[in-house]
Amino acid sequence: MNNTIPMPFYSKESLEEPIVIGIARTPEEKREIYRLRYHIYGEEIPFKLVSVDHENKLLYDDLDEWCTLFYAKIGLELVGTVRVNIGQLADFSPEIAEAYCMERFQKFYNNNEYYNFGLASKGMVSSSYRNLPVFTMLMTKVFEVYCDDQVHFGFANTNFHLLPLHEYYGHRRIGKNIVDPNLGLLASLVIIPDDIHHLQIVQSPFLKIARKRKIQNDQIIEWFFSEFPETANIINSQLVTKESFWTTLRVRLGNCPNEVMPILQGLSKTEAKQFLHYCGVVVQCSKGNYIVTREDACQELNILISGTVQSSDVNGISLGQHFGAIGLANRTKHTANIIAATDTEILVLSFHYFQKLRRSCPEIANRILHNLASLQKS
Repeated sequence: MNNTIPMPFYSKESLEEPIVIGIARTPEEKREIYRLRYHIYGEEIPFKLVSVDHENKLLYDDLDEWCTLFYAKIGLELVGTVRVNIGQLADFSPEIAEAYCMERFQKFYNNNEYYNFGLASKGMVSSSYRNLPVFTMLMTKVFEVYCDDQVHFGFANTNFHLLPLHEYYGHRRIGKNIVDPNLGLLASLVIIPDDIHHLQIVQSPFLKIARKRKIQNDQIIEWFFSEFPETANIINSQLVTKESFWTTLRVRLGNCPNEVMPILQGLSKTEAKQFLHYCGVVVQCSKGNYIVTREDACQELNILISGTVQSSDVNGISLGQHFGAIGLANRTKHTANIIAATDTEILVLSFHYFQKLRRSCPEIANRILHNLASLQKS
């Protein structure tokens, strides 16, 4: 779907019926959710779906056999969904356990196998309703399940361009990227319901729920940073200020970003700072990571800020230069394979946050689009 096609715009106040969150229990309800997943991931965005039922246009996998499957409805219309799996380490496949470093997290329990982990996945909302708090309401239900079941570690993943949303909820990056056959390169995340201080400083919508937990473990955060020291270098989008973000980029690039990044040409330093901080997130990629793969959905603009990448169709990508397809104004598909030749950092500029910037600061957004158009012609 071309995102320039006007979509209905709803406010919560304009809805004739409320948003209702429920649990899918019947085969018919679950099938409706599988079809919604396929529509959003296969037809709207579209991702390169390989492990799906294309004939019936359904998207499901083994985790659906033992999950709690939440839905969001407005009237009779299904508008969103997320699933959550609660289980012990042995309940998850070796691939999932490895993707989220579950064996390392198991050490917190002195390898006692009877503690549960949580995993939230396949969360999405129909395009017409993304301005409403549907996704937050769904994820709140997931967090409530974690608290009710005394889950200390709740895992999730996300494409890089949505990291700011999940970090707003209170997720932390584990420091490891994983490759999903359908969705491409993803960041692995964990949320720790006992991390009250962190939920407070990111102003998480889950804070009130977390404070009501009957049992809280104050040692868990110290243990997390001890076990995962690599997370200390991750730049959380919700904790970095506009000035410190600019300074970080200046250090990485060896010069002020507006002197190095062609997409910032014509913007004042103040405007450039606002754009980068509002739309951007810094992501670390390990040597060998396929940052983008040909035919993958593109909902971002990637800019190299440290390290080296190799592209199948471009030679010599320099610091400050964008690479891959341009997915800021419209979703598109990547046309090349791009791999991290060394440990690399990239600045990911989000399609979703850029759409918001176009509404609030059209002059800045238009200048960025003008610069990108000029770069494509050159």
